[in-house]
Amino acid sequence: MFEIGQKVFIKGDRNIYIIDNIVNDDYVLTGYSYRVIKRTVKDNIIPIEENDIIIEDQKNERYKNKVTSLPRGIKKNKILFGRVLHIDGDQEYLKRCLNLYKELGIPAEGIYIKENQMSKSIGELVDTLTPDIIVITGHDGYNKKGLNDLDNYENTKNFIDAIRVVRRKFNNNEVVIIAGACGSHFEALIGSGANFASSPKRVNTHTYDPAIVAIKVASTSYNRLIDFNDIIKYIENGRDAIGGIETNGKMRLIL
Repeated sequence: MFEIGQKVFIKGDRNIYIIDNIVNDDYVLTGYSYRVIKRTVKDNIIPIEENDIIIEDQKNERYKNKVTSLPRGIKKNKILFGRVLHIDGDQEYLKRCLNLYKELGIPAEGIYIKENQMSKSIGELVDTLTPDIIVITGHDGYNKKGLNDLDNYENTKNFIDAIRVVRRKFNNNEVVIIAGACGSHFEALIGSGANFASSPKRVNTHTYDPAIVAIKVASTSYNRLIDFNDIIKYIENGRDAIGGIETNGKMRLIL
């Protein structure tokens, strides 16, 4: 018997999922390490062993350790990093990303909001917290029934609505937006005003991927373009997972 919150596999897929909701025989699963939503039936679900979780956690720790080697180059007491507002539809993922920002000395506020509620809250949060960089993420999924129809994506529309609220206040030079999750409609997110977004090839994005981009933006000088090649070195699926437009950093020297 499966229950909400249980960690499982899907047949033919060795990624770990968490059961988020059950309605009759319709199971809604979210990724344990990846920002994906999948819908399936009970017969496609397989229990996992405790050792599977241990192995996955070890892999995630190695991923995080790679990220923490991201070069920043200037003594922290000589600079002001850009300030991040990280809005996440997954509470556990938010916690992991906030720990990463903290470890790297990046000033960040984190807010847990379900994807379909983000646009209702983000305007007030931006006015109150005045961030330089906003991450709008959580979980998403593409059902492979047609790339251009936004109805084929779980949360892309919700991310777009949140982006547009910010863009009514600030242009893409004033506030940098990083948006999307696994399989999100990259072109629609960029077209709505995101500076960086997932997912150009509709592939999975890792827990840390949006935060990696935010860290690079926060630690690049305001008078320099972000080195996108340096970002994708730390992204598991590279350019297939994350893309963007020319954008300047948000770090400033203290004179």
